[in-house]
Amino acid sequence: MAAVLKKRALAEYSQTVTQDAAHLPTKRLKLVKKPLPGAPSSLITVVNALDECKTSDEFLLLLLSISDSMQVGSAGVIEVLKKLVEHFKNEAESAVRVKILMLLTDIGLQNVSECVILAEEIINLIKNDTSHKVLAQGMNAILKLGMLVPESATSYHQKLVDVAKNYLKDSHHAVKCKCLEIIGTHVPLCSGNDSDKLFHLISSYFNNQDARLRSQAFSTVILLYERGFKVNPNIYVFVSDALKDDYEIVRSVALKLIWILGNAYPDNEILVPGSVHEIRLIDDAFGKICNGVTDLSMQVRTLACELLGTMKQISPKFLTQTLDKKLMSNMRRKRTAHELAWENVTSGEWASGKKWADDAPKELLKADSISLMSSGACGAFVHGLEDEFLEVRSAAVKSLCQLSISNPHFANMALDFMVDMFNDEIEDVRLKAIDSLREISAHIILRDDQLETILGALEDFSQEVREGLHRMLATCKMSTMGGLKMCVEKLLDNLKRYPQDKRSTYRCLQSIGRKHPELVVPLVPHFLSIHPFCDMAEPDVENPHYICHLILILNAAENSGTIISLLEPHTLRHYAYLRDTMPQFVPVLSLSETTGNSISRQMSVDESLAYLNNVISNLDVAETMTSIHISLLEMAKEQLNRLSEIDESVSGTAQFTALYIGAQLQILQILDRGFWVNPATLATQQQNTLKTNIQILLEYCLKLQFFFVGLNAEEQCAVKQFRLRALALNLVYIVKGSNSSALAPCHHFLTAVEEMQKDLSQNNIQPDGFTSLVFRDLSQIEEPKPGAVSRILTPILLSPKIASIPRPNINIRMSSANIIEPSGQGDTSLKFTAGLIMSVPFEAELTHLLDPSRIRLKIKYPDQRTQVVVPKPTHLKPLHYDTLNKEPPIGYNIRLLSSVLVSHQVWSEACNVEMNIALCVPEADIGKRKSSMDSNPTMLDLCAPVRVSIAPKPIKKTL
Repeated sequence: MAAVLKKRALAEYSQTVTQDAAHLPTKRLKLVKKPLPGAPSSLITVVNALDECKTSDEFLLLLLSISDSMQVGSAGVIEVLKKLVEHFKNEAESAVRVKILMLLTDIGLQNVSECVILAEEIINLIKNDTSHKVLAQGMNAILKLGMLVPESATSYHQKLVDVAKNYLKDSHHAVKCKCLEIIGTHVPLCSGNDSDKLFHLISSYFNNQDARLRSQAFSTVILLYERGFKVNPNIYVFVSDALKDDYEIVRSVALKLIWILGNAYPDNEILVPGSVHEIRLIDDAFGKICNGVTDLSMQVRTLACELLGTMKQISPKFLTQTLDKKLMSNMRRKRTAHELAWENVTSGEWASGKKWADDAPKELLKADSISLMSSGACGAFVHGLEDEFLEVRSAAVKSLCQLSISNPHFANMALDFMVDMFNDEIEDVRLKAIDSLREISAHIILRDDQLETILGALEDFSQEVREGLHRMLATCKMSTMGGLKMCVEKLLDNLKRYPQDKRSTYRCLQSIGRKHPELVVPLVPHFLSIHPFCDMAEPDVENPHYICHLILILNAAENSGTIISLLEPHTLRHYAYLRDTMPQFVPVLSLSETTGNSISRQMSVDESLAYLNNVISNLDVAETMTSIHISLLEMAKEQLNRLSEIDESVSGTAQFTALYIGAQLQILQILDRGFWVNPATLATQQQNTLKTNIQILLEYCLKLQFFFVGLNAEEQCAVKQFRLRALALNLVYIVKGSNSSALAPCHHFLTAVEEMQKDLSQNNIQPDGFTSLVFRDLSQIEEPKPGAVSRILTPILLSPKIASIPRPNINIRMSSANIIEPSGQGDTSLKFTAGLIMSVPFEAELTHLLDPSRIRLKIKYPDQRTQVVVPKPTHLKPLHYDTLNKEPPIGYNIRLLSSVLVSHQVWSEACNVEMNIALCVPEADIGKRKSSMDSNPTMLDLCAPVRVSIAPKPIKKTL
């Protein structure tokens, strides 16, 4: 019966291969997606069905039923075009003609080679049309299709521009807007008189009565600037007038154009209205954009605040004025004493004293006419930070940070305003203010009053805000010893209220100690309770507050030798304990020999890398029997695992090489015994052992593929070629020793072969012996059925030698996970009512991930029932592991903050539930076929599970 099923399964799997005269090195597989049942087979069929429609409504419904994913081949474009054009000419309903134009546009976007023909046909179709909707859609089709033509075809683009200029005479705003957009997108680059004529044409619409046309005219100028046109700065006056427009769409695009002109011509001098003084163009543009901060529209205010942060060439007096609401000189233009005396002499009049204020200045002018600085710049950031909308406040904080990074003086002025934003009602604004202050921390020194305001925000309920404050305090510089003491005490008080912030507080104090060794030295006796005459009680080394003090002092001792002499003997013993238990928070200190504590330093990277190279070289040179070779590989694997524990800098490289050697050991043991050649003759126990060994080999390949980041192209191809060998071995086993269908493993193997060839050709890498033989033999096979493929693979698996081990790459890192909460060390059991749900807080740190979307939470109950949970994207936070390390991280560093929901029925006693973090990998990689009986994806554990004792209680029955 099994043979009949197997024969039937093989008969269902067929493949037609066409081979050219020049023999291809690999098998090319073409996968054809079958159309959905009930769907039209092609666009030609649908278009032919238009002849059967009798009314315009039927035409429109049929056109609307065409799916966007439907494609038409290049051979059928002409026929479809003829049908649609014929229906367009005979159709009286404008809505149907608009839909036909949309369909023609979609066809042109799918068949780029025919876009020129389609554009010409559309131009001819709309030539005699009178509907504004049809003309607007025709212009839109010309715009999209013309973008597919290369810019080198200037004559064709100029033809489209001429068509657009012709339709500018239309009275409808939609047609004119599309025409202006075509001109801005397709007009060829020009200069001189041609450029002046072009800008004169566009600028003629700056004062159009329709706001949509005015907005599109300014947008067209922006399009031309982005394409490389030189914008005439003389239009600055017209754009400035548009800032007073009644419509926000005009004001917003005018703001962008003002910003472009200011950055393009920063040093051009313009005349201040009502004055003889001149001002730099960028300063005036900055003032006008500042006016937008007080606009009526929230969108315009947000845009103005965003643009302010990108203007870097502002004069200092204008920049500082944005933080002060009071305009200088009491809104009057000050004159020198010589000017005042000269006016008194030349006026011919003297003050008689009979009239009040007889000698008062006569030129009391308005602020807009005499102030050399626009009143909009006055307190612009103050207005933005006090806005009622969070979008405006957020944009103002971001711009304030951008300007402060490049201007230390402005950063110190903006510090108080940034600190005030810590009390904002919106959490996102508070976080952005905290991160902004952290970015400008290199330019500022916190005063005690500012530090007090910052520390007040530590009482925030949001853990993300508190940890953001910890990162910010870790980068800032404090001015006084009292401020440092206040900061440490506040952090410790906050730790009592929120114990979950323990690790974040440790990192914060670690950085504070490194940055302030001179301030920590006088506080050492206070923090460690050192009395000059009396011996105090030895503190508990497990106390988090005492650990915080030790982390602060020991990190300060790294840059100050005075602190070590102040420490007591029990403190030095505690240092040795912390160095072993949490080395990431405590540095390596050079202690004197009299202390009796010796902390060995790690080996250098060069020594470790040389040792790693030596191990791999010895394995490559060794030409021995299989049994001796296996023993050498086992010894090398143990040495590399030990090296990964000793030197963290080469840990990922050593772990990768050790895992690669482990996979080689596994495949050598399978091939050496020879059972895989004919597994059907084995006993049940031997067959299960062989199957288990192959599954372990495939898991090794998955770990090599998904557990490591920083691999170069050669190492990735080496891993994939080794995986190809494992998949071949698995396919041979399934065909020869299993009754299950081999269609899915065979298809997956052939797909892997095709991908392998692409990767090798793209990276110009030569395949190893096994891969080259597979490429050669599979290219000659007629039908890639599982039986035929397995017969080809069997001699290939026996013949070549195992590929050499890849040379180490120092940038390789292995993915890892550290579960912080729950710790699994509690003696008490968590109790809840059976049948209900209990939430267990879960916190973990995941480093060097290849793809964070593969993270899964795995909960295993004592009855062997396993539950897999996909964490929410909001529960995955970026892990700011080391604020002092400026190097970019390799892979993704993620912090997982979530809650695990546990539920079960009544247990007789408390039992342990295992919680773990795993990576979900593609199921096809282990050769399984997804079915209703076996639909669980493959999970690779990232760390050891944590056990939590749980006791579901029975429901209490009360009256």
